[in-house]
Amino acid sequence: MRISTNQYFNKNTSQMTDNQARLSKLQGQLATGNRIEKPSDDPLAMATALGAKSGINRLEAYQSNLSYLTNQLSQMEEVFNASSEVMAGIQESMTAAGNPILSNADRSVIVQELHGRLDELRGIANRTGPNGDYLMSGTNSATEPFPAGGTEDFLSLTPAAGAAVKGRSIDVANGRQMDLNITGFQAYVNPTTNESVFKTLDDAINLLADPGYPNTVVNPPQTLGEEFRAKGSELDQIFDQIQLSRTKVGVRLREAETITQINASAMNELERVAGDAAGLDYAKAISELSQGQLQLQATQQSFASVSKLSLFNYLG
Repeated sequence: MRISTNQYFNKNTSQMTDNQARLSKLQGQLATGNRIEKPSDDPLAMATALGAKSGINRLEAYQSNLSYLTNQLSQMEEVFNASSEVMAGIQESMTAAGNPILSNADRSVIVQELHGRLDELRGIANRTGPNGDYLMSGTNSATEPFPAGGTEDFLSLTPAAGAAVKGRSIDVANGRQMDLNITGFQAYVNPTTNESVFKTLDDAINLLADPGYPNTVVNPPQTLGEEFRAKGSELDQIFDQIQLSRTKVGVRLREAETITQINASAMNELERVAGDAAGLDYAKAISELSQGQLQLQATQQSFASVSKLSLFNYLG
């Protein structure tokens, strides 16, 4: 069978074009790290990789939520740490005020101390986060939880309405939500009397500041002193509430840390699945690229040599 010059040229040109296309594809794969450039290359592998990528994106959103949650809880922890310190000082002053040998002037000093403590505690309970939301207001984050000069009730609501306010929640994993915070009602309101720490402390200060303290009868048969001590017991209950809230925040922080680690492990596994499905075997690709470049070079050299030959080369 005779092969014409035209056929020879066409065959070699087509072969070199195919080699160049294959080399170009390998170079593109090495640049992106992906074995599959379009779904038609491997539909099943592409579907697997896309599913894994979708899962990774979802987990990244959860991790972002967890980062925000951890930041919020850390601020809440600071609030309760500071509140505990102030409450310890209030308890100390309340105990000192019950000393019967104190003069009115001595009690006046304690009254001023308690006023300062009350303002300090209110400032802590009304703290805002970086975005300006009140940490203790739950879903009513734009409203100050314990406004000065108000009714002293949480969000100026009735006890029943205040108890109904919930902490904001956020998605942290598939089918799992966590509360962003604990509300001021849960932390600073006495569960027995439904009075806030600010109302109870203000009442205690007024009792202590009364000139007839401690013997004047105000609520027969209760005297000022007995009423004052009752307020102290109520404040102790609120202190327990603050400590309980502090513990809850600590538990949530540990849970958030655990979920963050679980999500990170799941992301690593999905990245492995995506890599196995569509990722490139660099060693194999580099080897194929080197072989292809040698083959193309050899074809080009052979074609260049043969194309210069003619019958006159063999006539002497």
